[in-house]
Amino acid sequence: MKLYEYQAKQIFNKENIAIPKGLVVDSFKKAAEVAYDLNTKVAIKSQVLIGGRGKAGGIKFASSPKECENITNQLIGSKLKGAIVKEVLVEERLSIQREFYLSIVLDRKMKKTVIIFSAFGGMDIEEISKKHPEKIIKVYIEELLEIQEFYINRFMPLVDNNRDIFLKLKEIIKKLYFIYKKYDCLIVEINPLVLTDKGDLIALDGKMEIDDNARYRQNYSIDIWDKDEENPIELIGKKAGFVVIKLKGNISIISNGAGLALFTLDLLHKYNMGVANILDLSGGATSEKVIRAAKVVIQDKDVKGILFNIFGGITRCDEIARGIAGALKDIPKDLPVICRLQGTNREEGISILKDVDLNAETDLEEAVKSIVLRINRG
Repeated sequence: MKLYEYQAKQIFNKENIAIPKGLVVDSFKKAAEVAYDLNTKVAIKSQVLIGGRGKAGGIKFASSPKECENITNQLIGSKLKGAIVKEVLVEERLSIQREFYLSIVLDRKMKKTVIIFSAFGGMDIEEISKKHPEKIIKVYIEELLEIQEFYINRFMPLVDNNRDIFLKLKEIIKKLYFIYKKYDCLIVEINPLVLTDKGDLIALDGKMEIDDNARYRQNYSIDIWDKDEENPIELIGKKAGFVVIKLKGNISIISNGAGLALFTLDLLHKYNMGVANILDLSGGATSEKVIRAAKVVIQDKDVKGILFNIFGGITRCDEIARGIAGALKDIPKDLPVICRLQGTNREEGISILKDVDLNAETDLEEAVKSIVLRINRG
């Protein structure tokens, strides 16, 4: 789950990382009021979940409340890289001496947390690594040790060994690491982290992405989760207790395992058939769960057929078959349903499906060929 800039900054502020004064608004009148209250030059920043807002024209500056009002009126309702701007963050424009880049990220390949710091901020880290690789330091954290002084000390050369700046940076890194752990982040980023003319280090921008699997223990996320940014079928699936992945195509894959689903997807692509969505039943699925899953996927208007791919282990094929048979009353008659059953109680499952006029395949590729043929026939 990605957070908007203003949401990330709210968390920064709560955890005592300095941010510019400002407020998020959804109308040009409110924007003018904020600019008037700030009584200074302001930045108007479109709140969308994309990078490169500045280059795309999503960040503008105003010298007066009236100018702020006009700019906000132009931004709200406009599209920025395909995303509709619904709100803007109006905040004080700071006088800046230097810009840094700071992030804490889960490196999936290394299976470790890495702190990344650069003497160049205000640009993507990929751009920094190309143009100024010598100005980036990455430090991998051992989870048992967590954050330690000797990790942070490696960043001192990038602030020109300036002790005052470094001491302030060290405190921000510690607080950012605390946020990273407390909020189950995959990434938390400040870009740029600016040094003002007054000598303060302030988070001028903020980015946070929270692990969806940790949402159950992040109670606050109910308030900051933007349902509009989530695909409707994925949201329907989530409410029903499933992980649903929306794709572009016409076949719905219902399987009992992510690996099984991906293998099915690859086979469908082999026969030039796209996938509308994938729903994972997970292990030990009951017939009631299968019926519930079918009700979810048929709400996807792109679905022209359903392919069940079940490999029975702790999941019994006869239990799945009862669920499929029970779901048929909810599935439109013109929507082909193809089943592949293999594993525990396979024969019992096949027999149950025969009683409702469904022939189950035991070979996955044959099941794929069958649904492709049915879809192509129309």
